[in-house]
Amino acid sequence: MTEPIIQVRDLHKYFGPLHVIQGVDLDVKVGEVVVIIGPSGAGKSTFLRCLNFLEEPSAGTIEVDGLTIDAQESLRRQRQHIRKLRQKAGMVFQQFNLFPHMTALENVIEAPVTVKGLSKKEATAKGEELLEWVGLSDKRDEYPSRLSGGQQQRVAIARALSMEPKIMLFDEPTSALDPELIAEVVEVMERLASEGMTMVVVTHEIHFARDVSDRVILMADGQWAEIAPPEKLFTDPDEERTRQFLAHIL
Repeated sequence: MTEPIIQVRDLHKYFGPLHVIQGVDLDVKVGEVVVIIGPSGAGKSTFLRCLNFLEEPSAGTIEVDGLTIDAQESLRRQRQHIRKLRQKAGMVFQQFNLFPHMTALENVIEAPVTVKGLSKKEATAKGEELLEWVGLSDKRDEYPSRLSGGQQQRVAIARALSMEPKIMLFDEPTSALDPELIAEVVEVMERLASEGMTMVVVTHEIHFARDVSDRVILMADGQWAEIAPPEKLFTDPDEERTRQFLAHIL
C-alpha cells in the first residue's frame, strides 16, 4: 500500500489563548479529493493555511510528498523545508491575489521564471497552455481589472498549476464570487479532480462536496466532528453535530 501524500499528526494552532486547531490528524491519498465543510470560525481555513505554513502550526507534524516539517523545528530548518513544500502544494485563495500590474499571462509565468528558473520562452509556452486549459487563452494580455471575478480566479488556478504541484489546496475559492460566476470556477476544479489531482478543498459549495469529493470532513470547534464519504455524510451522518449543521445548509 502506498504511503499517503499528505500526513498530518496532532496538529494544534493557538492564536494567543484561542485554541483554533485542537490536535487533528489527516491522511490524504494520491488523487484523493477531500472537502472540509463546517460553520464559520471552525478552523477550516486556518487548517489549510497550516498545511503549507502560511500559518505556523503551534504543535504537530505535517508531511507532504515525503517532506516532513515539525512545528518544533528551528525556524532556519523550517524555512528550507517550507520553500520546497510550497512547490509541491499549490494554493488558491478566496481573494484572487493576482498582481494588478501584470497581465493574465504574466501572472501565470512569474513564479516558474523567478522560483524555478524557467526561461521566459519556456514559461510562456507553458503559461499559454494553462490559460487555454482554464478557458482563458483569449484573455492572456488582459490585466486583472479587466477580468470578471470568475476569470480572475481561473487565472489564479492556472498560476498555481504553473509550478506543477502534486497537491492543490483551495481555500473557499468561490466565496468572493457572484453566484453566476461560481459554476465556471467549480467546473475547472472538477476537471482537475477528474485528471487525478490530489485536492484539499475548504468550501461552502455543497454540490462540489457531494459530487466530486472522495471524503467530506465536518470541522467544528477546531476538531473533526465527522469524516465520511459524501454519500454517507450527507444522507446518514453518525454525529448529531453533523445533522445540526446540515439542517442549516441543505
